[in-house]
Formats: sequence, C-alpha cells, structure tokens
Amino acid sequence: LRDEAQDGKGVKKLGAKILARLCRGGYRRAAAAKPDFDRCVRESLEQLRTLEQEGCTSLDRTADTFARILRSAAPESGVTAVDRSRGELLYHLGRWIYLVDAWDDLDEDKAQGNYNPIHARFQGREQEERQYLRTTLRHSLNLARSAFGLLDTGCWSGPIGNILDLGLPAVEELVFRGEWKAAERRFFPRHPQ
Repeated sequence: LRDEAQDGKGVKKLGAKILARLCRGGYRRAAAAKPDFDRCVRESLEQLRTLEQEGCTSLDRTADTFARILRSAAPESGVTAVDRSRGELLYHLGRWIYLVDAWDDLDEDKAQGNYNPIHARFQGREQEERQYLRTTLRHSLNLARSAFGLLDTGCWSGPIGNILDLGLPAVEELVFRGEWKAAERRFFPRHPQ
C-alpha cells in the first residue's frame, strides 16, 4: 500500500493512502509480534525502491531483494534442515512471483514509463529474450519444488504439490501468452455477481 501510495496515480494512489491509514493499527501490532520479519520487509522494500530508482538492469538483484521478503516469512521450527527448506521454498517462490509479475506488467510499465526489471535488462529485446526468462522462471520453480520435497507438510502435501506442479506453470503459460489478466478477471472477479 505504501508503494502504491508513493508511486501510484489518481484513484489508486488515493485508495492506497486511505487503506494504509486504516491498516496502521493492525500493522503496528503485527510488527510488534514479528519484529525481525518487519525489519526484513522494510529493508528489502527500501533496497528494492533504490534499485528501481537506479534503473537496475540485473534481474537477479531485484528478484533476490523481493525473494528475501518471502524467505523471511518462513515460520521457524527450530530444526535447521526444516527451516532452511522452508526458507528456500519461499525464496524461490518469491523470485518466481517477482519475475512473472514483471513480465505480466511489462507492456503497461513501458507505456506508463514505470520501472520494469525485464525492460531495464533487455531494452526493447524482451520478446527475443522470452526463452531466457522462461528458463530462469523454471529454474526457480524447480528449486522451490526441490525444497518442498525435503519437507513433511502432512495433509498439505497434495495442495502445495499441485500449486507447484500445475498451478504456477499454468499461470506462467497464461502470462507468456498474454492471457493472464483476462483469466484473472474471469476466475477471480473483484466484484462477484
């Protein structure tokens, strides 16, 4: 919300400011309960903002900065191997989310003059580099799957496995075909009828 309030325009900017103000009390309580997570999120978002302002051309630096936020959300069990696997699962999922979202927003960001790490990296050769990006997305997804395979998630194994094996690849395919926004509106309407 803060990011949208700073960078947004028009109604979106105003809405983000209002929602941020309404969420302030809940945010403070959550930050007090999870101070390490709050610190990581704040630091990572600040670093991401700096990278964006600099026009960073590295996909890895920007995606890593976002992915660290998700990694820090992994609940600690006190068992080193479990904690590392959870962290790696969320890290690579965060990296995948950041990059697939950047591809999905590419045309809109270019039209509005907003920073986009893919455009910054490839400077108008994005279509030529589609396969490069898909390879890095699949690599992140495979690393997330590997980390997931090391975890005992009990009754959640099936749903999480389906998300990693079927759901995310399906979303990626829709994004790369330019059909995700229409599918999102169809399957996740903002105003159910």
